[in-house]
Amino acid sequence: MPLREYVCKACGKAFEVLERAGEKPSCPGCGSKKLEKQLSAFSPRAAAEGCAAGCPAAEAGACGGHHHHGAGCGCGCR
Repeated sequence: MPLREYVCKACGKAFEVLERAGEKPSCPGCGSKKLEKQLSAFSPRAAAEGCAAGCPAAEAGACGGHHHHGAGCGCGCR
């Protein structure tokens, strides 16, 4: 489950949520589902899997963790 950052378009509240597959999070402040996903400044999971922190493919969940011998995700981040 990835940790995602959102800003609610209805009330402006910024928050983080562990996002489960197939679930659309809602704002903890007002309950709205009108959310804007934010870019994370640091991704410890991506760094641990062989991608550079902030790798766009890692942020999008496209790396998949199948890195062998420091090969990275193939997006050019290494």
